[in-house]
Amino acid sequence: MGQPIRVSASIVGPAAVFETDRSITGQDGAGFGSAAAAAEEEGFAPGLAAALFDAVDGLERVWVASNVVLAGRPAGWDEPSEAAATGAIESYFVHYKD
Repeated sequence: MGQPIRVSASIVGPAAVFETDRSITGQDGAGFGSAAAAAEEEGFAPGLAAALFDAVDGLERVWVASNVVLAGRPAGWDEPSEAAATGAIESYFVHYKD
């Protein structure tokens, strides 16, 4: 149930910008500095932020606004961390996973 989200990623130093094919939040967006901070709230943005913190080691900050997810990783982004983040976003609305 649910469809995968299509994601395109751009890396700029320690920041990654993930653009999605659908809105995840309203225009106001929400930011989180840790998985614990995301767990304190309910909704799509904190849920996605928590999933990203779980999927990517060294993540420091996540901002979700409309169809854009910004993620900060001070150590920089390598292919495995980018793939983990992309996978977490792509599968966020898929309820029954293999």
